[in-house]
Amino acid sequence: RFVVADLTDARSVREELMRIVPALPSVPVIPLLHDSGKTYPMFEHLARYPSMLKVVHYRNSAHLIKVFDTQIVEPCETRADELSNRLNRTREELARPVRRKRKSR
Repeated sequence: RFVVADLTDARSVREELMRIVPALPSVPVIPLLHDSGKTYPMFEHLARYPSMLKVVHYRNSAHLIKVFDTQIVEPCETRADELSNRLNRTREELARPVRRKRKSR
């Protein structure tokens, strides 16, 4: 339904996100970052995708647990619904027959 990715000291997560985000545009991704950490340079490229949510900064594990539902799960669920609705509208539009105008003679 969605991906939660902690960017704090996680080199392999960066590589995985470079594969996941472009390939799965209907799956929301929420990045986490410890207050002492910084995003990596290529992250700005991924942040432009509609499936990417804003980075959630956390102080410690207790803080992360406290905000998990309100700042992580709820925004991801909302974005998942938005992306699903967008996908369904696009599918409906593509399924409509194309009406061509007749050339007048």
